Amino acid sequence: MENNSFGFGPDQGDQTNSYGEKPRETANYSESQTGGDDHRKRTKRRGLIVFASIVIAAALLFTGAVTGVTIVDYYRNSAVKDNPAQQGGADNIQELPENSVKLQINDEPTDAVKSTSTSTEPAGLETSDIADKVKPSVVGVVSENTSNPTASAQGSGIIMTKDGYIITNNHVIEGANKLTVILEDGNKYDAKVVGKDAKTDLAVLKITATNLSPAEFGNSDQLKVGDKAVAVGNPMGLELQGTVTQGIISAINRDIMVEDRVMTLLQTDASINPGNSGGPLVNKYGQVIGINTVKIAISNYEGLGFAIPMNTAKPIIDELIAYGYVKGRPAIGISGRNMTERAANYYGVPMGVLVDAVDPASDAYAQGLMAQDIIYGVNGKTITSMEEIQKVKDGLKVGEAMTLNVYRAGKKFDISVKLVDEATLSGSSQQIQIDPDIFPQLP
Repeated sequence: MENNSFGFGPDQGDQTNSYGEKPRETANYSESQTGGDDHRKRTKRRGLIVFASIVIAAALLFTGAVTGVTIVDYYRNSAVKDNPAQQGGADNIQELPENSVKLQINDEPTDAVKSTSTSTEPAGLETSDIADKVKPSVVGVVSENTSNPTASAQGSGIIMTKDGYIITNNHVIEGANKLTVILEDGNKYDAKVVGKDAKTDLAVLKITATNLSPAEFGNSDQLKVGDKAVAVGNPMGLELQGTVTQGIISAINRDIMVEDRVMTLLQTDASINPGNSGGPLVNKYGQVIGINTVKIAISNYEGLGFAIPMNTAKPIIDELIAYGYVKGRPAIGISGRNMTERAANYYGVPMGVLVDAVDPASDAYAQGLMAQDIIYGVNGKTITSMEEIQKVKDGLKVGEAMTLNVYRAGKKFDISVKLVDEATLSGSSQQIQIDPDIFPQLP
């Protein structure tokens, strides 16, 4: 395997909340990071998961530092399959306020351009016409951290409404305290964050403007492998603003492990590069059917870019506009790490998940779950990883209960905990220092 780049850059996803069941960095007695709450649209899954062991990288497409990762293909775990809570879609989306701004999805036109072939399907637009249609809707996003200039970044965004709602990636704006949106004509606007979501890597900005050129958004469920795909954005930053590249849809519903979570994405060979993050992937009718978010940047590998499908993004975007965050994600309120078989045998404890911390706002805290407990089962079924806990949790809703089978100081007992809305967790405590008298480091 090779070490190269794939994943979030320096301003990577929200890491302030330790309690979304996100495992922590492992020590000698743990094996690997797994799990992470996902909130994505329920959809059919096919193919392989591409697993990436993520470090700081520029391959989540904004200008920044480049470093290495390992990539490995393996068969998708069935824990994700047909799981609406894990996929984050319609089953968890809350009813939106009637007057809330909502993203509009359009079906493919039936008479856009008549085909000259024997096919009855419309041929679509020429690439030059697609560019003319889409480029006025693509903006540059400059993300600045005034106290740490090295953390600044440049990315892309998509105009959603005439009055200034802008869609981009969360990782483009993460860590910024000053945001600027630059239109195709060069006009600059200060932007504020309406809402952002690290788990789906989506964010919505707002600028004070009128008569903008909003994009037309298309139905990504209508895509087929081999369809034309056009990417528009700002590779390498604003110097190359409005760059247009063309390819095809290489795969649909491709499961990609990014940091600690699976994202179900469109795969394309249209050239996308650092700076393209948050920009549109467009179909042959000039409709935005994806939001460019990540590429695999490994020597000897090319044409592996990925975009968030528009149908997956829509419910998240709508909630970000309505509430500023995504509601209704079930959470236990813990962070933890996997105990390896070697460590479990060494300490004479069950394999399972070693709890690092418990959020004070969670029912798990109220019911007495403590840091340094080992969760070795859920609902009476033995588990050995955070991923298995996630599988059970993601099949439930906020307010429903699950029973944690717990080992503490030589005793086994059960704790029934109610799942809480992740947005209500405090995230106020830091990861504890594991007591060396309980879990000394392996020799």
